[in-house]
Amino acid sequence: MIQDLEGLTLITELTEADFDLFRAAVRILLTRTFIIRGIDREEELYHFTIRNSELFDAWFSCMDASLVRDEGLGVVCFRGGGDTRIRLGREETCALLTARLFYEEKRAELSLTAFPAITVFDFVQRYNVLVGDEIKKTRLVEVLRRLQSHKLIEIDSRDPSDVEGMIVLYPSLAMSVDRDSIDELLRSLSRGEKAEDAAEEAGE
Repeated sequence: MIQDLEGLTLITELTEADFDLFRAAVRILLTRTFIIRGIDREEELYHFTIRNSELFDAWFSCMDASLVRDEGLGVVCFRGGGDTRIRLGREETCALLTARLFYEEKRAELSLTAFPAITVFDFVQRYNVLVGDEIKKTRLVEVLRRLQSHKLIEIDSRDPSDVEGMIVLYPSLAMSVDRDSIDELLRSLSRGEKAEDAAEEAGE
């Protein structure tokens, strides 16, 4: 265990400017879970975190947590224990899975400078099909804002219920719901299960 903490000594080698970046990156990871390459205000923090991953690994191991990174997706993620996991309701879980399915379909559209996006209309149509019921406007707004607060999507509209508005899909979706869970969801739905039950089986 003590050997794992040797990376903490690297903090003494940081310049004052680098220490400010370290502090900012830790704050974002603890409060919003993800740092994503391609978001302008986070580009520098992403590359700093990747370069100094040994320091971050040692720092988070002190709280029995870890830094998960996927340079293919361009995402670094704080992964804590059970008491730090985000709990989603069934509607939010189904919305997350809906967004994740869209992201899986549109991954080929990813580039270094853009994220795939869908309309709110398309999202609602897919969600309603999965759930087997229409989501109410006020609940749609709440659910989309919850996903946005956890940096899984970005609502590109002042009114999240505007069907012509756009939803930007962040690669953090792929780290939140893995491919195995998606496959299990699709198998469950093919057996005729409701999306709520399939979400529980796939794992929230």
